[in-house]
Amino acid sequence: MGVMGRVAVSLLLLASLTACRGEQPASEAPPVDVDPNVVTTLAGPVRGETENGMRVFRGIPFAAPPLGDLRWKAPAPPAAWAEPRDALAFGTPCWQPRLEGSFYDRGPIDRSEDCLYLNVWTRAEAGGAKPVMVWIHGGALQIGHGHLPMYDGGALTEQGVVLVSINYRLGVLGFLAHEALSAESPDGVSGNYGILDQIAALAWVRDNIAAFGGDPGNITIFGESAGSWSVCYLYASPLTKGMVHRAIGESGGCFSPHPELANDSPAGQSGHAVGASLVETMAATDVAGLRAIDAETLYAKIAEAEWNAGGRIVYVDGHVLPMQASELVAAGNHNRIPVLLGSNADEGTTLSMSVSDLDEASYRSGVEQAWGDHAAEILEAYADDAAISPSTAQQQQLSDQYFGWEMRTWARAHTAQGDPAWLYFFTHTPDLGGDYGTSLGAFHAAEIPYAFGNPTLGFGDGGAELATRDSDMAVTRLMTGYWTNFAKDGDPNGDGLPAWPGYSVDTDLSLELAATPREITGLRKAKLDTMDRFYAATRAQ
Repeated sequence: MGVMGRVAVSLLLLASLTACRGEQPASEAPPVDVDPNVVTTLAGPVRGETENGMRVFRGIPFAAPPLGDLRWKAPAPPAAWAEPRDALAFGTPCWQPRLEGSFYDRGPIDRSEDCLYLNVWTRAEAGGAKPVMVWIHGGALQIGHGHLPMYDGGALTEQGVVLVSINYRLGVLGFLAHEALSAESPDGVSGNYGILDQIAALAWVRDNIAAFGGDPGNITIFGESAGSWSVCYLYASPLTKGMVHRAIGESGGCFSPHPELANDSPAGQSGHAVGASLVETMAATDVAGLRAIDAETLYAKIAEAEWNAGGRIVYVDGHVLPMQASELVAAGNHNRIPVLLGSNADEGTTLSMSVSDLDEASYRSGVEQAWGDHAAEILEAYADDAAISPSTAQQQQLSDQYFGWEMRTWARAHTAQGDPAWLYFFTHTPDLGGDYGTSLGAFHAAEIPYAFGNPTLGFGDGGAELATRDSDMAVTRLMTGYWTNFAKDGDPNGDGLPAWPGYSVDTDLSLELAATPREITGLRKAKLDTMDRFYAATRAQ
């Protein structure tokens, strides 16, 4: 057949195919049911639900359950699945003790080692490229979970972001270090598993969030207390390069000296030594013996023996933290991203409730024991607080040492590298009603409901809903506006919000977050400067 013949046949075939399609035009093809609540992740499809125009996906696994031989190992990828998996219920919180009688006790909760799940709130469709905010809960790395009612992401999604909250291993199951565990690890380290869980969750967000309408190139991590410690570790760690693009730290940093994995130091016993003491306390022959003890029994025995790791349980391990976080930042070997940082005016009120009122002698003795050669400076710096009461002075020292000093130090170290930072001081006092009312001031974690846009879901009796005042709504508008603006472009400022100047050592400016915000110059300067000298001497040891 000649060329013209083949062309003729091709034209006839094309005409025939066109005629066949013409019998059932594409526009008249049977409709295909597409469920907008089913999203395909790399591990498999998940089915969420729509609530008030927002899609919510709860309890998505981002790692394999750390059970059996996976206890005290770095998180492994989750097993894949083919059929849509229901993402309608939150994952079970990780194993933790209950803080009965504590202000932060939320009553009995289910607990499981199978707990590595995350949650997504979104109003965006796939390809929407909305900024992503990843929330890391607090609780001293010992308690907590990612789905308290006040962490609900609905209000923040209304301001144009996708919200993710996560669980991570806690306490002894999340941070036990031991020489034998280091020997079996491909990285030659142990401990810090809870931080590795957070990194695995960030990797999941990077790889999957576009399917939920989020932008994997614009991820803000934010957290409070130990969640803010975690933000600081992730900000400093080389393992998160390219995964995070902004960081918000609420009342917690990582710039005080941390203990080391293999060697004792002025910051405390080595992680290996602490782990060996647990094996001995549990009367186990080795870590294999510890793995054989179920979680409930393990926690019961720990409580019975009154064993605790003591102090910070995140170690400088050469892997998650190759060196002290302060050294990583000073060398510029951290994530070079904008940061928004701050603390609350009365952090110590709820954190020292279990301590009875101090008399003058006990107060002075405690200061001398804690601050050593710097005790006289501390006593002088807090003399006005001590004049109110020794307990007031103790509460203010706690607020400054663990929160105010950490956040100013973080801001200073960060801006020394030429990168932008904003510093806040939260002074708004919630009205908790009941026995507390406004007596606790701007207590530890008081800012969380306002940052989430959930001011009625605070720390009332049992977490009950609270009445709101005009001032509560004003603070809510400020914080959700600043927080989401920052997530969008790395600057909290925007239309309708009071100007928030960036931080620098020269100006030492912070913004008071209250119903009527104002700039503060030299926030608690004399007190924090005294602590600077204490920590400088500690590092020199």
